Amino acid sequence: MKKIVKVIIPSILIIFLYSCGNSINEAGKVFRNEKIKTTDEFLVKKKDPLNLPPDFREIPKPGSLKNTQSNNEKKNKINKILKIPTEETTSAGSSSVEKSIINKIGK
Repeated sequence: MKKIVKVIIPSILIIFLYSCGNSINEAGKVFRNEKIKTTDEFLVKKKDPLNLPPDFREIPKPGSLKNTQSNNEKKNKINKILKIPTEETTSAGSSSVEKSIINKIGK
Protein backbone atom coordinates (compact mmCIF):
# COMPACT_ATOMS: atom_id res chain seq x y z
CA MET A 1 0.00 0.00 0.00
CA LYS A 2 2.83 2.36 0.84
CA LYS A 3 4.44 1.62 -2.54
CA ILE A 4 1.26 2.64 -4.35
CA VAL A 5 1.02 5.90 -2.39
CA LYS A 6 4.71 6.60 -3.05
CA VAL A 7 4.12 6.16 -6.79
CA ILE A 8 0.73 7.89 -7.15
CA ILE A 9 1.41 11.08 -5.17
CA PRO A 10 4.62 12.03 -7.05
CA SER A 11 3.01 11.24 -10.40
CA ILE A 12 0.00 13.46 -9.58
CA LEU A 13 2.36 16.20 -8.44
CA ILE A 14 4.40 15.95 -11.66
CA ILE A 15 1.26 16.08 -13.81
CA PHE A 16 -0.02 19.09 -11.88
CA LEU A 17 3.23 21.01 -12.20
CA TYR A 18 3.55 20.13 -15.89
CA SER A 19 0.02 21.39 -16.62
CA CYS A 20 0.70 24.64 -14.74
CA GLY A 21 3.99 25.19 -16.57
CA ASN A 22 2.43 26.95 -19.54
CA SER A 23 0.41 29.36 -17.42
CA ILE A 24 3.44 30.06 -15.22
CA ASN A 25 5.44 30.80 -18.37
CA GLU A 26 2.74 33.24 -19.56
CA ALA A 27 2.67 34.94 -16.15
CA GLY A 28 6.45 35.35 -16.34
CA LYS A 29 6.12 37.10 -19.70
CA VAL A 30 3.60 39.50 -18.21
CA PHE A 31 5.83 40.32 -15.24
CA ARG A 32 8.84 40.87 -17.53
CA ASN A 33 6.67 43.06 -19.82
CA GLU A 34 7.67 41.16 -22.96
CA LYS A 35 6.15 42.36 -26.21
CA ILE A 36 3.86 39.98 -28.02
CA LYS A 37 3.75 39.98 -31.82
CA THR A 38 0.19 40.51 -33.02
CA THR A 39 -1.42 41.44 -36.28
CA ASP A 40 -2.60 44.98 -36.85
CA GLU A 41 -6.26 44.11 -36.53
CA PHE A 42 -7.20 47.61 -35.42
CA LEU A 43 -5.22 49.36 -38.14
CA VAL A 44 -7.60 51.26 -40.40
CA LYS A 45 -6.56 52.08 -43.92
CA LYS A 46 -7.69 55.55 -44.87
CA LYS A 47 -9.49 55.94 -48.16
CA ASP A 48 -9.42 58.86 -50.57
CA PRO A 49 -12.35 61.30 -50.34
CA LEU A 50 -15.24 60.79 -52.70
CA ASN A 51 -15.09 62.77 -55.93
CA LEU A 52 -18.04 64.13 -57.86
CA PRO A 53 -18.22 63.50 -61.58
CA PRO A 54 -17.28 66.51 -63.75
CA ASP A 55 -20.82 66.99 -65.14
CA PHE A 56 -22.59 66.70 -61.78
CA ARG A 57 -24.27 70.13 -61.98
CA GLU A 58 -25.61 69.57 -65.51
CA ILE A 59 -28.98 67.87 -65.61
CA PRO A 60 -29.85 66.22 -68.94
CA LYS A 61 -33.00 67.51 -70.58
CA PRO A 62 -35.77 65.04 -71.42
CA GLY A 63 -35.35 63.55 -74.86
CA SER A 64 -31.75 64.70 -75.16
CA LEU A 65 -30.42 61.16 -75.19
CA LYS A 66 -28.53 60.37 -78.36
CA ASN A 67 -30.00 56.95 -78.99
CA THR A 68 -33.73 57.53 -78.46
CA GLN A 69 -34.60 55.59 -81.60
CA SER A 70 -32.36 52.68 -80.66
CA ASN A 71 -33.89 52.69 -77.16
CA ASN A 72 -37.37 52.50 -78.68
CA GLU A 73 -36.27 49.65 -80.93
CA LYS A 74 -34.86 47.79 -77.93
CA LYS A 75 -38.13 48.29 -76.04
CA ASN A 76 -40.09 46.98 -79.02
CA LYS A 77 -37.87 43.90 -79.25
CA ILE A 78 -38.32 43.25 -75.54
CA ASN A 79 -42.09 43.66 -75.87
CA LYS A 80 -42.13 41.20 -78.78
CA ILE A 81 -40.12 38.65 -76.79
CA LEU A 82 -42.39 39.03 -73.77
CA LYS A 83 -45.47 39.13 -76.05
CA ILE A 84 -46.66 42.46 -74.66
CA PRO A 85 -48.99 44.27 -77.06
CA THR A 86 -47.75 47.64 -78.26
CA GLU A 87 -49.81 50.84 -78.28
CA GLU A 88 -50.32 50.50 -82.04
CA THR A 89 -52.37 47.31 -81.64
CA THR A 90 -55.10 49.03 -79.57
CA SER A 91 -58.30 49.93 -81.32
CA ALA A 92 -58.19 53.12 -83.35
CA GLY A 93 -61.66 54.27 -82.30
CA SER A 94 -60.89 54.56 -78.58
CA SER A 95 -60.46 57.99 -77.00
CA SER A 96 -57.38 59.26 -75.18
CA VAL A 97 -59.09 58.68 -71.81
CA GLU A 98 -59.65 55.04 -72.67
CA LYS A 99 -56.02 54.69 -73.80
CA SER A 100 -54.72 56.19 -70.57
CA ILE A 101 -56.92 53.85 -68.48
CA ILE A 102 -55.76 50.85 -70.50
CA ASN A 103 -52.13 51.90 -70.12
CA LYS A 104 -52.52 52.28 -66.36
CA ILE A 105 -54.19 48.87 -66.07
CA GLY A 106 -51.47 47.31 -68.23
CA LYS A 107 -48.73 48.60 -65.92
